[in-house]
Amino acid sequence: MANRKGFTLIETLITTLVLVTGLAALAGLFSYGAQANFQNRQRTAATALLYSKMEEMRNTSPLAEGQYAEYLSIRADGSIAGSTDSHSPYLRVSKIESGAPQRVTVIVYGRQSNRGNAYHELARATVLVGRGF
Repeated sequence: MANRKGFTLIETLITTLVLVTGLAALAGLFSYGAQANFQNRQRTAATALLYSKMEEMRNTSPLAEGQYAEYLSIRADGSIAGSTDSHSPYLRVSKIESGAPQRVTVIVYGRQSNRGNAYHELARATVLVGRGF
């Protein structure tokens, strides 16, 4: 029997186990990469929404005190579209406090596809707005 050529069943099972382990690790790596890509795109969009609101407020004076919320989406051409639909991918909240200078906080929330309808915070900025700022 020592002269037989080929693989034994044990050798085949061990090879299969090593192969399956490697493929499972590779599948996990692809999943992680896709999720990281989605999160990076969301944070980039949130930063753009944050800066656009800050620029809008900087060019508006005086600012009315209060808290404001708006649902937003970003079109394929990169423009921002407002919506009344609470299922929009982004929610931007602006809080303007009284005083001299005024304190303005803008927070952008986004939805994650695997977490249902809940929004989570993506970006936040607070600035002082007034004469000389």
